[in-house]
Amino acid sequence: MKEFNFFVSKGEVKKQSPDNNLALATFRNGEERLSLAKNLQQMAKAKYVLENAYESMREAADSILFKEGFKSFSHEASIVYLLKKGFSESDLAEFDRFRKIRNGIKYYGGDCDKPDAEAAIKLSEKIISKVKEIIQRP
Repeated sequence: MKEFNFFVSKGEVKKQSPDNNLALATFRNGEERLSLAKNLQQMAKAKYVLENAYESMREAADSILFKEGFKSFSHEASIVYLLKKGFSESDLAEFDRFRKIRNGIKYYGGDCDKPDAEAAIKLSEKIISKVKEIIQRP
């Protein structure tokens, strides 16, 4: 994984004023999207479950960035930032793997299997739980 400062230097992350309201709203969106992903498990293709589980993690990650005064234009940068917050490299490697699967689905007609969708939900629950602790700190 690249360093977060790489994305800042490339202009893929901008410094801005911290925005607690946006952070909380974005985090809630992530929670809602995770709930949607769970509901979709019984009625939709695995790719739609994975897409929503991935987006829930990305929104949660972005909520930390907003709270700390950043705006990311790169999904990869949002993932990498979580290293600074004590997330494990293995969890973030898995998060990044789901990013690649989601990009394949969204832009190249790709698909995924049910075990990947289930793993994405499980990781999303873990990421969101940890992000919640972080954004609720003063």
